Amino acid sequence: MLITRALDYFDPARAFGGDLSKALARARCKFLLVSFSTDWRFSPARSREMVKALLDNHRDVSYAEIDAPHGHDAFLLDDARYMNVVRSYFANMAESLHEGGAA
Repeated sequence: MLITRALDYFDPARAFGGDLSKALARARCKFLLVSFSTDWRFSPARSREMVKALLDNHRDVSYAEIDAPHGHDAFLLDDARYMNVVRSYFANMAESLHEGGAA
């Protein structure tokens, strides 16, 4: 219950007047966001808001939305599409590091 409550009240944009783009402006890492079409806890619409805010700041972001019937727990299941997205992302990160680039 405490974790759910914390998730319900967490708002990274609160200290920035509700502007998520401003809240994410200082971020310097690369991002991978994955959402599931039936996730009621973290909806794809919210993920797309984060993607937009990151793109507004010219950040490196990858996004995948997976059509899955399993709701919020979809990320806990062995979904080949999800695993392939994560595997590819990490493979690209590893290749970038191997080539001397920034991951």
